[in-house]
Amino acid sequence: MSRRVWLSLVVMLLSGCKIVSQQELADLKNPPNPKMADIDQLWQQKLVPQIQAEARPLATLMTSLKSAKDFDTACQQYGYRSQAENPCVFSVSVQGDVTAINTTSRSGKMTVKDESGDSVTIQTGPIIRGTALRDAYRGASYQDFNDQVLFGDYGKAINQHASGLMQQFAPKVGDKVKVTGVFSSWDIPQQLPDITPAAITRQ
Repeated sequence: MSRRVWLSLVVMLLSGCKIVSQQELADLKNPPNPKMADIDQLWQQKLVPQIQAEARPLATLMTSLKSAKDFDTACQQYGYRSQAENPCVFSVSVQGDVTAINTTSRSGKMTVKDESGDSVTIQTGPIIRGTALRDAYRGASYQDFNDQVLFGDYGKAINQHASGLMQQFAPKVGDKVKVTGVFSSWDIPQQLPDITPAAITRQ
């Protein structure tokens, strides 16, 4: 076969191929999550405002839950559940003095003596456990992803915002604070649940 024919074959083969970068190759193997593109905007403009608008004082909510007819009725009235397979998520506010901060674990916690007199535990991170923040948001659900991994990554990204919020705020014992956040439950809580924060301010 002549040199010209060989070159023609090479050109023909290359014309049907596309050379991709390492990043493009990685994206082909694991497509980027489109919901991640606006995660900062979602946190600031949608998720946090929604939780703040729906939040009830924790002590008041707990009293209402314990006097409810049943948990499903309580969830419909005071909480949110995107689908039957999910726990119910409640938005709450806690206001009072910081009495303890535990940073010995990466799942750090802060104790606030609420104005009701109850001591409430708030997650401070840097590891924020659970998916209550993700599941509280009414603007997205698993059906928008149809991929467990992408939905999980979405929840982790939201939790990172909560962790960043608490790390930047750097609460100290003696601070007077107001925390707005969420907790999830499968049943009426028999004791005060840990709260995952969405917003915190000094009073």
